[in-house]
Amino acid sequence: MKKSDIGKSEGRESGMDLGTREFYTVSQLANLLQLTEMTIYRMVNRGELPCYEIGRVKRFRQRDIEQFLESRRSPATSRQKRETQRKVAAPK
Repeated sequence: MKKSDIGKSEGRESGMDLGTREFYTVSQLANLLQLTEMTIYRMVNRGELPCYEIGRVKRFRQRDIEQFLESRRSPATSRQKRETQRKVAAPK
């Protein structure tokens, strides 16, 4: 799974498509989100990241991860908005 695949949409409601997998392992999710496995475990233990536990194994459903990412989206700051507006308004 490439990082560039995260933003691709194939008709999903959230506008994100994490690929064709239904479930991810801790390792796969850490790689996808560019986090450490320990960070994933901490987020699960704090109740921030939903998962399925099968024995001692944790699995993460694609739809849950998409919803999690959408809920973490932050709006652009005023500075970011100004910089974006300048780039758009700049003569070509």
